[in-house]
Amino acid sequence: MSMLAGKVDFVIPHMGRPEMLVTTIESILAQNCPERVHQILVVTKNSEPLVVPAHPKLTILYRPDATSISEQRNVGASYGQSEWLAFLDADIQLAPDWLATCLKLMQEQPTRVVLTAMQKDAQGAPVTERIRTVLCNTKVDTVAAYLPGCNLLLRRSSHQDVGGFPEHLQTCEDSYYTERLGQAGELYCTSQTYYIHLGEDKSFAQSFKKEIWRSEYNLKSLSGRKVPLREWPSILLPFWVLLALLAMLLSSLVPSLFLPAVALLMLPVLLYSLRLYRLPHNTVAFHYLLLFYTVYFAARAVGTLAGVRFLLPRKTTL
Repeated sequence: MSMLAGKVDFVIPHMGRPEMLVTTIESILAQNCPERVHQILVVTKNSEPLVVPAHPKLTILYRPDATSISEQRNVGASYGQSEWLAFLDADIQLAPDWLATCLKLMQEQPTRVVLTAMQKDAQGAPVTERIRTVLCNTKVDTVAAYLPGCNLLLRRSSHQDVGGFPEHLQTCEDSYYTERLGQAGELYCTSQTYYIHLGEDKSFAQSFKKEIWRSEYNLKSLSGRKVPLREWPSILLPFWVLLALLAMLLSSLVPSLFLPAVALLMLPVLLYSLRLYRLPHNTVAFHYLLLFYTVYFAARAVGTLAGVRFLLPRKTTL
């Protein structure tokens, strides 16, 4: 199959409600270089017809049996023909110049293999969304070790070279995928354009639930690859928190354990909060950062512990 030079296929995995998906599609069709958009491929897990406005460039692929977001993305990519691929989540609103800017930056630097844009707060964003935005923008206008998968632009050939997204992972697939792509060149996040994450966490309770889900496949994502030194703190910290919580429980029997347990629990919370607070683009008060990281590390501990079940051998049925 010959590639359509200069054209872009947008691939969007989808499940659940269509409201945010409609906004995502509208933001693609509103790009200031519409001639570069070849098609929009939505791969949905819905079995019922997806209620979205029809458009000649829009194709809906129904895959209710898809086992992961990675599989949905790979299915969408396999249907495309364009030279370029843009992977978006189904709750992303692109700036009107996103495509033109990202294509220009990719073509200016031949060593770049993947490009993403910085995140921007929605109007009236709650504090949890503002914190997530700060976190997402810690590595802007610089080469990164991995990138989030919510808005990625790359050449189709690069996607094919790494064999697509890892379909055995439910979460962490974007880190795994972009890290492999990074072995061939630069991963870059730009501040020259932006996106808004419509489905960003709106409360600390929502952050807690989502972080548990995000963390469940952390351990499984380590298999089959060399783990870089920079990842070890995030891998070990959930066990650190679990140890601190265990010590706090034991302090009911051994009271002298209580203060060391509290110190053990709060140390990573304080250090990570201070690091984020000192970033030039941060506008969130310190006490909110403390609350966020308390919720964050507790959820990661629960999620990592729950994820141990994915490492256990499965029983086979005869």
